[in-house]
Amino acid sequence: MAPKPTNDISLPNAHGIKYDESEMALFHAKLSYHSTIDERMASKDSNLASISEHQARILKRWETLKQAEKELAVNGKSMSAAEKKQLAQYEWRYKRLEQLATKSAEKS
Repeated sequence: MAPKPTNDISLPNAHGIKYDESEMALFHAKLSYHSTIDERMASKDSNLASISEHQARILKRWETLKQAEKELAVNGKSMSAAEKKQLAQYEWRYKRLEQLATKSAEKS
């Protein structure tokens, strides 16, 4: 018995859509920050307030560097290795502070 032919069902190629992990990480960080900032600043825990202030500074620098990356891409250039490493560090620092804030909030 001959095998039945199968239809090759494949997804169409996505045109114009690019997934940028660091862009999504920045979006997630901003969403997380804005959803918790009011509660953290209102808490009597000075550590939480300090963490939130530091996160705000990190987000601002991270966003500025991401914008510079986009402008370079428009001009057909790319970031240096040091700048790419700095982007990754901003993501790591933000996540680490978020972990500390979460642990601090659980203790309260």
